[in-house]
Amino acid sequence: MSRADLGRAFLASRLAREAPGVAPDPLAFLDARADAQASVVTVCPLAELPRWRLDAHRLAHDTGRFFTIEGLAVETTFGAVPRWEQPIIRQPEIGILGFLAQRAPEGGPLRLLCQAKMEPGNRGVVQLAPTVQATPSNYLRVHGGLATPYLEHFLPATRARVLVDLLLSEQGSRYLHKRNRNLVVELPPEVPVPVAPDFAWLTLGQVGDLLAVGGRVNMNARTVLACAHVAADDAARAALLAAPPGGDPFRAAVLASRLHAPADPDGELRAALSWLADEKARHRLDARPVPLSALPAWRVDDGGALCHESGRFFRVIGVTVADARREVGAWGQPMIQPAHDGVVAFLCQRRRGVLEVLVQARVEPGLLDAVELAPTLQLAPGDYAGGAPLPPLAEHLAAPPERVRLRAPQSEDGGRFYHDDKEHLVVELPEDEPLAAPPGFRWMTLALLERLVACGGYLVGVEARSLLACLA
Repeated sequence: MSRADLGRAFLASRLAREAPGVAPDPLAFLDARADAQASVVTVCPLAELPRWRLDAHRLAHDTGRFFTIEGLAVETTFGAVPRWEQPIIRQPEIGILGFLAQRAPEGGPLRLLCQAKMEPGNRGVVQLAPTVQATPSNYLRVHGGLATPYLEHFLPATRARVLVDLLLSEQGSRYLHKRNRNLVVELPPEVPVPVAPDFAWLTLGQVGDLLAVGGRVNMNARTVLACAHVAADDAARAALLAAPPGGDPFRAAVLASRLHAPADPDGELRAALSWLADEKARHRLDARPVPLSALPAWRVDDGGALCHESGRFFRVIGVTVADARREVGAWGQPMIQPAHDGVVAFLCQRRRGVLEVLVQARVEPGLLDAVELAPTLQLAPGDYAGGAPLPPLAEHLAAPPERVRLRAPQSEDGGRFYHDDKEHLVVELPEDEPLAAPPGFRWMTLALLERLVACGGYLVGVEARSLLACLA
């Protein structure tokens, strides 16, 4: 399938709310699976985590697998704070985040096999996830548990037809050099796929509706969905823009931005890549692993959690989990709990007749290449209490309601982060309100941002991809 044909297939699925074999009510499907997946998550001191050991160097599992919590000393020329120390997750394994795709035998748009998955850190617990969401430690069954369903469709020897295969970064403020493989693989319509109880076929349009609700689609699904680049031929583009689905003017503007075809698309992409390379060269980042004992402002508090002495930023806590339907029925693990809820926001504006979003080139200490594209704003406002200067453009977080185009809480990765929700916000500026991009920021169409995601590597950060997925 050519890139253009694939883009048209993804677009048809985004526009569809009905298709042969899909769940008619995705919210009802999730609620039913939540009722069937009774789980108990209990916070406990780190010292009481079974099979985990906290010492002066790190917090680690006794197998040496899964992940560790280690120390990091950071010096950078980016932002208002030039140096600090923090704990960080080190998980060198490359996980699989994969959707199985298929058209029904009787035809219709592309469908994705979605999983209703319990994650201990999510407030809603059960959310929509990719077909497969697993690290090698999980699918090689280091935990001694059950096999990962549908894994065979994503492994090299038995992999189905690949539509998307991108190695992308994870949260650079919490992980050290973490990457996951984002996959969409397609099976022919005639291949039977038994649908297990916690799984359902959905179109991209149905998933997009859940994204607008907030809190129902997990981070791992959102990062893969951001890779589903849409396209249309000239005639289809003109028809869609003349009569957009739903008749919503902003949704029409989003669709036009996603389908935007500049006169010189390759030149536009080269210019954006050159600008990002300039930003990568402009900033210095020195992030050195150190023992946990070398973090002077971090200590174990009376509740047995590793926290900053100011009470800001985040805590490393322990949790025990019981869920009979998971590959392992009971386990314990450390998790990162933020001190305050965060927000990620795009400022957008119709510029030269096309909707564009303002992205920033942002340094994060755990990123493999130091700098990636991020939303206009990415912060936890509560961490700035006490007079710390807010980042540029933060005043737009208080935009009047008539400018807000999206406001939906979304969870971070509930497998590592506990009750870590970020409000996903899109604010549209009036066309006649000029806003020049500050240093380190750049206006882009959604089509260009999608092309940068499709380049793979270390260009577009997970927070920007998450927000992009929500602009379905």
